[in-house]
Amino acid sequence: MKTGLISLVLAGLVMAWPASAQETRTLRLGMQGTAGDPQFQGVTEAARIIKEKSGGRLALEIFPNSQLGTFTEMMEQVTLGELDFTLNPFGGMDAWVPPAVLASTAYVVGDFDHLQKIIASDWGQGIVEEMRTKHNWRMVDSWYFGTRHTTANKPIEKPTDFAGMKLRVPNSAPLLSWAKAMGASPTPVAFAEVYLALQTNQVDGQENPLPIIDAMKFTEVQSHVSLTGHLVQDQLILMSENTWNALEPADQKIVVEAFETGGAVNNKLVTDKEAGLVDAFRARGIIVVEPDKSAFRDAMKPVYADLDKQFGADTVQSLLGLR
Repeated sequence: MKTGLISLVLAGLVMAWPASAQETRTLRLGMQGTAGDPQFQGVTEAARIIKEKSGGRLALEIFPNSQLGTFTEMMEQVTLGELDFTLNPFGGMDAWVPPAVLASTAYVVGDFDHLQKIIASDWGQGIVEEMRTKHNWRMVDSWYFGTRHTTANKPIEKPTDFAGMKLRVPNSAPLLSWAKAMGASPTPVAFAEVYLALQTNQVDGQENPLPIIDAMKFTEVQSHVSLTGHLVQDQLILMSENTWNALEPADQKIVVEAFETGGAVNNKLVTDKEAGLVDAFRARGIIVVEPDKSAFRDAMKPVYADLDKQFGADTVQSLLGLR
């Protein structure tokens, strides 16, 4: 009787072993974006692939809407290994790696492909390496976030059209420098209050990516959208170096491939939405202006000269030359 009981116990242990061996490791991603936006759809696709390719050994849990804190708090959590992933722009790394500010300076980046060349350059990889070694942030991928344009109640075709304009810009040093270089008067307004500020003429114009201009209904109180394209932004997928080192090489490969595929989903959604909005604005009677950007770039030269003094002669020109 005892022998039979031992056999049953041993059999039970053998049957339980595969389930234990397949225990799922859950990775956590925190983001500012909301459920349903292109970045969320991209990371959702990445989560699907991670689960599928790992055979369920890995899972990715997503926390949108800043549920885990501000972007600065989430960056700190990734540094400490308390959070596995977060998103932040390459140019926005300047708070920790100062030269990165060049990538968020107006007209340095021509388009998303140009930004990828900048990141892949020796200069860009130096920033990526400093992020990893000094702050524990490993760059997994770079996703397209959008290009910033200007709205007003008049066309913006050349820098002199900005002269005297009260222009709402975020409290960001590169965007404040751009507004001043254009001859505008940068005016601080909380993002949630921009619509009312435009409606009451507290400010004359504002700048944002087209999807935000549409979502916030700024074209209800602005007659012109001028495609100034002054800033091209991405979102880096940042991973804790602690998490990376804890994964087997095969799982590291799965993670990278998953976020590359998720990035393709995000990039197509953003690109298609931007293209569709230009037509949608025109269909609503909004005047869409496509200015020649060369005069705007020329107006930025004094800003570029100051940056070269800070970060090395001809640094800006070397990045412009990567187009």
